[in-house]
Amino acid sequence: MSFTGANHPHFNKGNNMKNVMIVITLMLTACASTPPPTAQNIPMNINAPAVQLRYEAQVQQMSRQEVINATQDCEQAGMRASPVMSKRQVSGMLSDIIIDVQCIPRYRIF
Repeated sequence: MSFTGANHPHFNKGNNMKNVMIVITLMLTACASTPPPTAQNIPMNINAPAVQLRYEAQVQQMSRQEVINATQDCEQAGMRASPVMSKRQVSGMLSDIIIDVQCIPRYRIF
């Protein structure tokens, strides 16, 4: 079987690539020409709940044995321990401290 001219299977391959490139160029141009949002475009009647940031001035550090016991409890329950960290200033330097240990599901359960 002999393919000649327009009957060849790869005859329109170049035209298809040109069409794809034109579409990609048009899409990128459309995205680049979109103006950034301004204050006039943002509605002011958004019903957002009032949120207050609350924190404890004095956070108690868990002892080493408390962390070990909490980790073992998580492992016995078939979960993994995830420590909750905070920072405390010691001698002018920030130091990480563990304030809680949470049990979270393992990554893969088989």
